[in-house]
Amino acid sequence: MKTTVTTLANIAVHPKSAFTQLVERLFAENAKTIGNQGTLTSVIGTCFASMSQVQHTWKREAFRDVLLHLEAQGCYGLLRDTACINALANIASFGNKLVREIHTWKKDSCVVENQMSALIKHCFVQYEVPEFLENAFYYENKVHMLWYVQLGRGESVMSLSGFPVKFTKKMAHEFKNAPANYTVVQAIRWAQAKGYGASAEIAETLAWSSLTEHFEHEEFWATVICFLAKHETLSYDKVQEILFYIHNQFEENKNYTMEGRNWNALVKQSDEWHIYYHKRMAALNRADWETSGIHDFAKTMVYEGETIHYNIIELTNSEALYEEGYEMSHCVAEYEYECIEGSSAIFSLRKKVAETEEILATIEVALAIKTIVQAKAKYNENISLVAENLLTEWAEKEQLTLDYDEYYAGEHQVVVPQAAPLYAPQDNVAHRTKAPEVNWKLVLYIILLLAKACAMMAK
Repeated sequence: MKTTVTTLANIAVHPKSAFTQLVERLFAENAKTIGNQGTLTSVIGTCFASMSQVQHTWKREAFRDVLLHLEAQGCYGLLRDTACINALANIASFGNKLVREIHTWKKDSCVVENQMSALIKHCFVQYEVPEFLENAFYYENKVHMLWYVQLGRGESVMSLSGFPVKFTKKMAHEFKNAPANYTVVQAIRWAQAKGYGASAEIAETLAWSSLTEHFEHEEFWATVICFLAKHETLSYDKVQEILFYIHNQFEENKNYTMEGRNWNALVKQSDEWHIYYHKRMAALNRADWETSGIHDFAKTMVYEGETIHYNIIELTNSEALYEEGYEMSHCVAEYEYECIEGSSAIFSLRKKVAETEEILATIEVALAIKTIVQAKAKYNENISLVAENLLTEWAEKEQLTLDYDEYYAGEHQVVVPQAAPLYAPQDNVAHRTKAPEVNWKLVLYIILLLAKACAMMAK
């Protein structure tokens, strides 16, 4: 019997598989965006729906072609990974800038991550591109993806479109050498610090600091980075406190400058300001407001022999906001007015094991549009994968939309354990010896008491 070969955009299929038929049907349809409903059809269909059938049709064609070619290459694990499907759609968005045809790519690894990396390089790289920039295709910032494409074509860092800071040649060089596990914004701050002569330790500290959250008033913040880069080593926690202090000083007075300042004096000023700040916040801790109507969330599971309770609770008074901000070292206490007027609601995701409770995330919900617009861990870092999954489950239950940064803090990329019976059989639990943990909550409480005592003595 003779086998019929159907050719579509230089891709041969022998004969059409169920996946091929699915892709061709979704390509031809004028489907609406339906979001991820846990099915391959919903993920691919949503990607196609985001691409116009009238304008820039090459995006749809490139997305179709890459899906069919990957199936022909036997990349089945990749084609069932939601993050990879979305990354392929992002690759297709630059389908008119390919340096090689998609159908000429050949699989040379069985590891999904390696396949994706090789495919991205195949499509866009003629000249060396820093590895961390590959991660841009897994998110939604098209400008960052464009930088990858531009560097792959041989353009210089100094000429990248829409770059948020002014680089020196040394900074541009360091940008290309940024660690592979960094996000794009972390690489920018790291390169800035290195360009100003910072040590590896200081550069890393600034890469993980709150400086990655904004790029406004860069002329001023460049002077802050230059100031910090002159020091060989600084405590990460103290740098975060100083940056928070400087941010508030600059917001109150745009003429604030780093000229003539030294570290010890700045620490003293910051410490005094923080005492005042916490007193001021405490003085405001008398307001209460109505709940938003969004229900709290609770989940209990057993993991590695421990019963873990997860709870999402709404914070409905100023004191609760203050305590959350103090515990998490961020400025959620300043959201009091938004909560009182009813434009926002603040929730806290907490994990409790035995008598120890830990805050995993502080969450802001914009009530007018029922959307989670912020979810931050301690020091305003990105939340863990555990928190992300719990937050998604809660959002689905309460019919909330997610619209916040969903990439995770690297040190917290932990797979959420599958829910188990509350009393799991002991022979199914892997026992581990755990190092004793420092009760940081108790330490911070003692420090707060001492600060209050000193303030009373000063009076």
